[in-house]
Amino acid sequence: MAPLVQTLSSNLGLPSNSYIYKILSTAPRQDPLTYSTTDRLAVISSDDSLRLLDPATLDVVPDGVITKASESVTCLERGDDPSGNIVATAGRDGLVKLWDKRSKGNVLVVQSPSKLISSIVCNIPSNLIAAGIENPDDGPGVSPVYIWDQRNALTPRLEYVESHTDTITSLELHPSLPTLLLSSSTDGLVNIFDTSKPDEEDALFQVINHRSAIARAGFMFPTTDVYCLGTSETVSFYALQSENEADEEPAPKVFGDVREQLGCEYLAKMHWIGDEPFVAAGKHSSSYLDLVPVQKDLSGGPLQWEFDLEKSVRLVGAHGEELVRDVFTDVHGHTTYTCGEDGCIRAWKLPGEEGMDVDEEDAEAAPKKIKDKKEGRKEKKEKKRLEEGEGKKGRYKPY
Repeated sequence: MAPLVQTLSSNLGLPSNSYIYKILSTAPRQDPLTYSTTDRLAVISSDDSLRLLDPATLDVVPDGVITKASESVTCLERGDDPSGNIVATAGRDGLVKLWDKRSKGNVLVVQSPSKLISSIVCNIPSNLIAAGIENPDDGPGVSPVYIWDQRNALTPRLEYVESHTDTITSLELHPSLPTLLLSSSTDGLVNIFDTSKPDEEDALFQVINHRSAIARAGFMFPTTDVYCLGTSETVSFYALQSENEADEEPAPKVFGDVREQLGCEYLAKMHWIGDEPFVAAGKHSSSYLDLVPVQKDLSGGPLQWEFDLEKSVRLVGAHGEELVRDVFTDVHGHTTYTCGEDGCIRAWKLPGEEGMDVDEEDAEAAPKKIKDKKEGRKEKKEKKRLEEGEGKKGRYKPY
């Protein structure tokens, strides 16, 4: 198993006990899976800030802190504008905000009919903004998906209010089929909508039942296959149904709970390095994160996705005993960035990569240093949990 070595780490000047939820590159896309050289990284954190970073140093750029990006911020996504200048945030205030990284100011604010936004997707070339809503209550409710045309964003262009009964956890557009919008939910369903159709019933192209709460779902681009990562660390793959109703759908590839198979305790995300997919699987009790290749056996059936454990990459130390929340890999800089519940962002490279300055003794000592801090972190985390009232009910909370 190949190791990655930590080269940089920063807490970005965040308040103590902060979480960093998400990290992404603001660079323009070269194609649906790769970007130009990363000039800025964007992150959101539990202090409700949006920060822009220099990827070479992990320093916040001048005037790069937007202190109140969203109230109870939950989402950060790319605007996918050709210049790569726009990012979008949303939160439990029911606002979707588009920010220009050059001016650090709003270029658009969209008000959702419902507050508690839990997921967004934004595509400026097609003028589409979509938001999914959290269900804060136990039991089935109504968790709509709203879609706006950003040229006239006072009211939603489409409202899907009958298709999900619990928190929306993912929204994704297929890169080469831009009218197909995928949504997933803790109700266990993945819905695929054709947004070119005005009526919800007509727009609902496919319903996939994962049979347990879904933490993340999306397309296995460049294919149209769909992956699901469950909140109980289950993994499944499904085929996008054919427009020809006579075609028989292939049976899904169901792995079930993969914790034993992958040697992990949680699944962070499905992660792409260039055009190659990996499952980011962490074991916080042993302080590591593995990037496990997910490959399709073209000689097998239509959904023969498999894990290639022998080619896994391990981030030794990861974020200690705290969970890794997100991962991004810059293929141009040969650098992987992680963020997590320890309030830090970290940069990783293969040993011997050009320009890497790593003290071998420090690298070997890193897991021990992290372990030495764990008791203090556990006390802080427990205090935060009690202050926020977590643990009162056993519902999935993405933030």
